[in-house]
Amino acid sequence: MIKNNFYIVQQIFYLFFCFLIFNVYNQVYSKTLIEGEQIAGGVLFCKSFAGAAIYLDGKKIPVSKNGSFIVGFHRDPKSIQTIKILGGSSYEEEIILKIENRKYKIQRIDGIEPSKVNPPEEVLERIYKEIKLIKKARNSSGSILEPYYEEGFVSPAEGPISGVYGSQRILNGEVKRPHYGIDIALPVGHPVLAAGTGKILLAEEDLYFSGGTLIIGHGQGLTTSYLHMSKILVEVGDVVIKGSLIGEVGATGRTTGSHLDWRAEWMNRRVDPSFLLNFN
Repeated sequence: MIKNNFYIVQQIFYLFFCFLIFNVYNQVYSKTLIEGEQIAGGVLFCKSFAGAAIYLDGKKIPVSKNGSFIVGFHRDPKSIQTIKILGGSSYEEEIILKIENRKYKIQRIDGIEPSKVNPPEEVLERIYKEIKLIKKARNSSGSILEPYYEEGFVSPAEGPISGVYGSQRILNGEVKRPHYGIDIALPVGHPVLAAGTGKILLAEEDLYFSGGTLIIGHGQGLTTSYLHMSKILVEVGDVVIKGSLIGEVGATGRTTGSHLDWRAEWMNRRVDPSFLLNFN
């Protein structure tokens, strides 16, 4: 009788131990949560577990200490992409993403200064230097592991939308690159707010194409950019809070009128900033 009771207690203890181990394993290696649309220009906000290693199509991508990470899609992305999550020596999770394509508008803009459509040779060196400056700032965003973006996003300004993400641009009758931002038509001097909390990575008052330009890093490779500004009120290295004043609308650079061109990028993929507003 005593032996039977001991056996029963032993089995109960064993089952409890197995349950405990299983529960701890699930807490440590929980399934990845994904928020956002799998669509061209879309942004996914993901949460895995602390210490996870994340790969997108075989390339390692930034992840915060608590397991938060982002995946963004370019204007014309591959239709199938794969996220792989690794943990410890044995855990592996694979997520297949199926990205939906979009149709884009054609936007014709006339009356632009010809030198801003086809720059003369004497300004090309300046343009190349500015492109390198912008790329360096955006690339540095991958080193910001603090997930500032978890605080959500707001529109940097409210006004009529005069240009949308992805539209094919025809400037002075010439086919040019697609537009990668949202244009908000507002008068010079109108306040521009930080769309999200983050660190100022670039603050330039007079770039050839984009005029007064700001770039904010929000963590894990995500940045937002603010173009054609007349006044910049922050400096590189500043940490700004979502909704705080960072500058004023202008008509600087290549433009036919005052407006804010608001853009977003993740790891050299130009994403649609409107999708950021779904994450709050």
